[in-house]
Amino acid sequence: MLYARIDGRNYTFNDDDTITVGRLDDATIHVEDQRISRRHLLIERGADGWVVQDVGSANGTFLDGRRVTMLPVVGPLRLHLGAATGLLLELSPSGPIAQPSATGLGSRSQLAASKLGARSQIHDVSRGVIRIGRAPDNDVVVDDMLVSRYHAELRRDSSGAYEIVDLHSDNGTFVDGVRISRARIDADSIVTLGHQLFRLVGDELEEYVDTGRVTFEAVGLTVKVADNKILLDDVTFPLGECSFLAIVGPSGSGKSTLINAMTGFRPADEGQVFYAGRDLYESYEDINQRIGYVPQEDILHTDLSARTALRFAGQLRFPADVSKQQLNARIDEVLAELGLSERGDLLIRKLSGGQRKRSSIALELLTKPSLIFLDEPTSGLDPGFEKVTMQLFRSLADSGRTVVVVTHSLQSLDLCDRVLFLATGGRQAYFGPPQQALEYFGASDYADIFTRLERERDTDWKGRFRASPQWKECVVAQLQEGAAARTSGRTPQAPPPGPTRGWLRQFRTLCARYLRILASDTRNLAILALQAPLLALLILAAVKEGSLDPAARTGEALTATLVIVLAMTLMGALNSIREIVKEFPVYRRERAVGLSVGAYIGSKVAVLSAVTLVQAVILVLIATYRMDGPVAGALLASGKLELIVDVTLAGLAAMGLGLIVSSLVSSSDKAMTLLPLILIPQIILSGAVIFLHDKPAMRWLGYTMSANWGFSASASTVNLPALDELAAVSQPILFGTGIWEHTSEAWLRNIGALSLIVVLTVLGAWYLLKRRDPAVLSNAEPRKRPAARIPTVAARPAGD
Repeated sequence: MLYARIDGRNYTFNDDDTITVGRLDDATIHVEDQRISRRHLLIERGADGWVVQDVGSANGTFLDGRRVTMLPVVGPLRLHLGAATGLLLELSPSGPIAQPSATGLGSRSQLAASKLGARSQIHDVSRGVIRIGRAPDNDVVVDDMLVSRYHAELRRDSSGAYEIVDLHSDNGTFVDGVRISRARIDADSIVTLGHQLFRLVGDELEEYVDTGRVTFEAVGLTVKVADNKILLDDVTFPLGECSFLAIVGPSGSGKSTLINAMTGFRPADEGQVFYAGRDLYESYEDINQRIGYVPQEDILHTDLSARTALRFAGQLRFPADVSKQQLNARIDEVLAELGLSERGDLLIRKLSGGQRKRSSIALELLTKPSLIFLDEPTSGLDPGFEKVTMQLFRSLADSGRTVVVVTHSLQSLDLCDRVLFLATGGRQAYFGPPQQALEYFGASDYADIFTRLERERDTDWKGRFRASPQWKECVVAQLQEGAAARTSGRTPQAPPPGPTRGWLRQFRTLCARYLRILASDTRNLAILALQAPLLALLILAAVKEGSLDPAARTGEALTATLVIVLAMTLMGALNSIREIVKEFPVYRRERAVGLSVGAYIGSKVAVLSAVTLVQAVILVLIATYRMDGPVAGALLASGKLELIVDVTLAGLAAMGLGLIVSSLVSSSDKAMTLLPLILIPQIILSGAVIFLHDKPAMRWLGYTMSANWGFSASASTVNLPALDELAAVSQPILFGTGIWEHTSEAWLRNIGALSLIVVLTVLGAWYLLKRRDPAVLSNAEPRKRPAARIPTVAARPAGD
């Protein structure tokens, strides 16, 4: 027996029946849809069972978005006729096909679930409390490394209503795309944990798995900047499951703008992006876990080996209860898939360009994303490696992922399922199969297309494409068929959730990685280690012996104190001024997948503070070796220990200022260019080089300088007014009495001001990094954008 359902009609056939499907009046299954041919399908039973054969239809027969010509019916089968999302024909050799729900197309969660993955299990939840997680003693056991061992509980109250409660998981529990701590759910709610999707049906919990076979749609994406200049102009296209798309266009065509809009890093001003029918912008934190993004820059630290870098990345992305063995096994799988097993222990900076790019791809594959975006991955590769790399992307798509590549390379476009050509101004010039692009443009090769797009800038490429059959077939028809399954997230009524992942665990991981990077870069480590001793020896040689001896009064106490503070200020700024900007691509990617800004800044401060302290100890002990002082501090019994405190805080304040600069600039070169603008004002406004008593504005500006307060604290420690007659005279003139006095009150006041500068500069760096967050990660009210308008067009007749 064979059971069939199409267009609301049910059929039952015997084993000896020959079944035809088409628009002919005498077809066994007669349909009126103009996209379907007069003789479209033939279904017969052979020796091994039922077989479906497309008999040369004009618009094709599709399974999971791919055109097919013949296939066996070994189980329930869902075919689309006339388009990838055309008229649905359901076949079953085992039993009658279930009737659709009374709601026709089904509830919103049914539609999204059907697009997100295949149903794997059904769980009875009638007994009240159901615990979900990776551990084997859960009621619902999930085999997913993104899910915590004890992740969430589903609870039913006395009224029969259900509530989902997150059990302080690392990667979160989401209801309708919104991270929750607890929220009520109903039949329309979509609950996601890692790659798992759940929906409630009565007293049953249906589980679906995101296997990677998902659709992706960009609808009406438009990006504008100042003066209403358009960078991206109403770009619209659908992608079927496991597709490989290349985005091609000349400079200024908006390729990077488009990929930023599609990944959610910089959302489009108008339009929507749908992942498996769900709005990416509304459910960003949830869906983003399923999206991989490899920018042009390296997103792994090149001073680490690929294996070590992936291990640290895994510790940041996976729950804390994932064992070391599980993580290492996953890393081995990814390295093997990308052909890097034998290179995994080499430093990334020693790998070839293609191997470095594959290392970045390995990072994104760790969490098994369904959708991978790559921005210019073949840039800088020779033609041979370029082809190998594109073949790798083809294999990634064939293994169950959708791959989107922005590229200038044209020689391997035939490997793609779809190609999107963009013209200047972000206008969509073509979308469809790459082989048809040559005929559409009337070109002999892809280079001719590229040249035309670059030269013919005044051509209305967008209007030309939208008037073409390719627009109707490759874009409009598929978008119209899939429109019913698109959903928008419903924000559940729930308390705000906690932080995305454990702050302390991230902090420890980042500190460990930072120390490993410092140890791996031997040249930089040597420079870091030699700074303090070399500067200290220079000061020791330049300053007179006994400069800090109260009995000697050499007149160089002010100079000695100042150069020590300025040397530490220089080292503090040098240590930090490139530390954020040099790895910003790494930070930006990690931030997008849940890295805490506080943990990141905290790790920088912790490690650099330790470095600064060691440098301060070395600097003070060597530089003051022949200065015979300070004997006793203003507060502490040991003058040298107190001077170390003064100098350390001065270095920390400069370190904080360096982090601010590093958070602002776009390159390490720009950061180093700004270094003199940091240091020279510190010298001028320190209060020890130029007298500013007759310039009130400059004097008050000096109070914002860390070197000013660092010098004042050190002057108090060494009792500068007693050591230097000039200091004794100038200090009351410059600042009034007391600021350099050898008293605990004066010293604590200086140390307090210095500590405040440290705190403010660190907070400033945190704030500046936070401001660079993607808009979808900000806490601000999201910008309202009009709903995407799905293009419409009359169906294309089959023509036979």
